[in-house]
Amino acid sequence: MKMYYIFIKIINTKDIMKNIFLPIILVFCFAFVGNSQVRFGAGITYLNEVGVQARSIIALENFDLIPKFSYYIIDDVTSISFEVDAAYTAVTVGDDVPVYLFGGPALYRSSRNGISDSNFGITIGAGTEISRIYGELKYTNLFCTGCEGQIGFAVGYMF
Repeated sequence: MKMYYIFIKIINTKDIMKNIFLPIILVFCFAFVGNSQVRFGAGITYLNEVGVQARSIIALENFDLIPKFSYYIIDDVTSISFEVDAAYTAVTVGDDVPVYLFGGPALYRSSRNGISDSNFGITIGAGTEISRIYGELKYTNLFCTGCEGQIGFAVGYMF
């Protein structure tokens, strides 16, 4: 009976994404690390506010997984995002400039004066990487009342 109570308490929390969805995404992302090539990067991002971004690229057989963590720099609001995108190289320009399309789920969380809010969303976009410098243009749509789609970008360096 105690286990049932704990499960119901988790389901009834407002932060269901933090308790259920985020651990599933993390397990899925890092389950492939042993059998794939993994690279890491850092850069800046913009989605209504400027932020810093850490990312990794997990190269799989037919596509890449790109988990991204962003921290947005806002005066009195703490705002973070976590995205996991599946990327597919659509075309290669010249000899070595890939243009990839990506999309996947996103989790956005903001906190102000002890009150926090989390929202799911989806991200779609396109990007490229030239000599370890990456650039992406993306469209993000959050599933919440009053939220509108947003266009953003990210630029950084892959190590």
